[in-house]
Amino acid sequence: MKTHRLTLLLLSLVIFSFSLAAQSKGEKKKIFARAESHFLYEEYELANPLYLLLDSPENLNILYKIGTSYVNIAGEKDKAIPYLRAAVEDAAYDAKTTSFREKRAPLDAWFYLGKAYLINNNTEDALETLTRFRQLAQDAEDKGGMKNAKYIDQLISACRNAIVLEDSPLDITKQDLGPDFSQGSINDNPAVSFDGNTIAFTERRGIVNAVFVARKVNGLWEAPVEITGTIEAGEDCSSCSLNSDGTELFLYKNDGYDGNIFSSTFTDGQWTPVKKLNRNINTRFYESHAAISADGNTLYFTSNREGGSGELDIWYSVRDFSGDWGPAVNLGPEVNTPYNEDTPFITISDSLLYFSSEGHMNMGGYDIFVSKREGSSWTEPRNIGFPVNTTDDDKFFQPFNNHLNGYYSMTTDYKQKDIFYITFNSNVLSQFPEIRGIFSVKDTAIFFDDSYAVHLLDRMTGDTLDTAYPNRITGQYNMIVRPGDFRLIYSGEGCLNTIIDTSVVDTHPPRLITLNVELEKDPSYVPEYDKIDLSKIPVVDEIDSSILIRDLQVSDITENDDLDTTVLYYTVQVMALYNPVDISYFRYVSDIKVLYNENDRFYRYTTGIFINKDEAYAHRDELIRKGYPDDLFIKKVSRIPGERPVLNQRFFTVQLKATRTPVDRRIFRAYEGVRETREIDGLYHYLFGRYPTIEEAKAVLERIEEEEFSDAFVREINILIDK
Repeated sequence: MKTHRLTLLLLSLVIFSFSLAAQSKGEKKKIFARAESHFLYEEYELANPLYLLLDSPENLNILYKIGTSYVNIAGEKDKAIPYLRAAVEDAAYDAKTTSFREKRAPLDAWFYLGKAYLINNNTEDALETLTRFRQLAQDAEDKGGMKNAKYIDQLISACRNAIVLEDSPLDITKQDLGPDFSQGSINDNPAVSFDGNTIAFTERRGIVNAVFVARKVNGLWEAPVEITGTIEAGEDCSSCSLNSDGTELFLYKNDGYDGNIFSSTFTDGQWTPVKKLNRNINTRFYESHAAISADGNTLYFTSNREGGSGELDIWYSVRDFSGDWGPAVNLGPEVNTPYNEDTPFITISDSLLYFSSEGHMNMGGYDIFVSKREGSSWTEPRNIGFPVNTTDDDKFFQPFNNHLNGYYSMTTDYKQKDIFYITFNSNVLSQFPEIRGIFSVKDTAIFFDDSYAVHLLDRMTGDTLDTAYPNRITGQYNMIVRPGDFRLIYSGEGCLNTIIDTSVVDTHPPRLITLNVELEKDPSYVPEYDKIDLSKIPVVDEIDSSILIRDLQVSDITENDDLDTTVLYYTVQVMALYNPVDISYFRYVSDIKVLYNENDRFYRYTTGIFINKDEAYAHRDELIRKGYPDDLFIKKVSRIPGERPVLNQRFFTVQLKATRTPVDRRIFRAYEGVRETREIDGLYHYLFGRYPTIEEAKAVLERIEEEEFSDAFVREINILIDK
């Protein structure tokens, strides 16, 4: 039986508390300093017992710290409300909360009180408290004291979303995995192999983690075996994901508060010691989770490195020719938000991405969302709904059988979590009423920023129910709603507002209303942007390795790029220099990537990852509008192939399908002679026929069964295919 440090600490604090009253001010100050150290590193279970020793009705700062700690401790969150309710009685924006002498609480006490109400499902109280805090924050912001008001708006929306989603609960069934999986109190992070025969999970023992693995034999799970010592994981490791056959395990390790991704392989009947992934995955920033695709060639992971949309973003990396992980690519604004995204998982079909997010249409804290791959982009993420999602943090949903099932750790009792096998009895992707559409501006390609918004109002009361921001590239927006009468106000910088009234009713067959809106420009609007002088940008000694990419080639765009399978994406080149420069000089750009070419020795400073040229041109035009010089170039970025492409005899073919993993060839039984090719883009392409003219190929395409292969199209083949 292990003796855990947390237990010892709590015991010592209980003994110490009897003599606390006799302690000097200096000794109390030392207790405060120890508590603050734990609080700073988000070790709330260690900080809170120390704050409780200093508990006093007159010290609202301590009450604030106790309440905030409880908000972040599983199983204790309901205890936060009375402390925070008392703390807001004297809360000031200039309170110095790190000072032992400070007796006032900060204005943030209102925020955490609202959050505590929301977590405990008191949505009406949460809405009222957060709305009040929003006004207090606005007043303080005018004095330069408070920032990040948009996150407050996000939580206010979450209160309203919670009411909607709880009114339309999911029809699910759940089954626990048996008593062998409940030996500890907190059983978390279930990672399941794609074949369904191996599971890894983490048993949390206070501040100590233990990693377990179990195998399924004849359809039944064997007893889990702890592998923490075998893989030399230490006490700060937790399970992330398993590969297709359960022989490669990815893990997160706190790693001295750096946060890194490791892996272990099952070789000769034994798990190997964990090995840290390369610098394309792990950086000086924080990496929190990684999940492998079914074919083992793509790693989806989370990081707060520079170049993302906000805090933690989802990135992906593809194995290179040597078998190691290549440069990280941001998954893009369809999925990533200015807030945190975490714990992504890709389904075996490689078509559905499940992940947790504090953004999108959530109902409090992290919620679990699903997005569907459509070609090279992702659909607007959908909240998978209540009761899988709650008003608290909901993370680490391991999908299985695509969108039909999943493994998920759920609270079952006080400080007790167990792993369940979830079955969805209804389609998650079409669960709730929704308003969606395309936001655009007449005669202008827009790279949308936060000044463009869709406000949803109750038509009867005039209350603002939600605010949606269009996708910065595509202009897509969506809002989940309950039945009712609504007014939508579409606004944007330099545009005239558009107002649309609509209603959503339960009997609406698709429970979906599509509203595409094109705003007119305001003829009286004159933007105010200073001209940016790039000639004054300061030179630096080196470039952050997390934004430096060496193994891709950058070249000018041509008319035939659509046929070039080596093109990974398009980007906007802000400048190209022989010397590295300070990227903080680039205003309005937060995703700078530096592409270095060994041949010409240029550092190319680029922004944006775009699937097509039109999106890249829209981004370039937006930068020029904001003061950048006119000589910004659109470039195509390609992977350098292992050998020089060789031209073949030109012909045409019909591509039926392209996937990241091989498919069962029997699905093409109606089309004799389908060829499978593994091309430079890393996908498996399924090609039907070989025709000398495009007209013959188009004639065949018309006979293809549209429902079965809706993405089929005619391709011109004139370059070497890397089989």
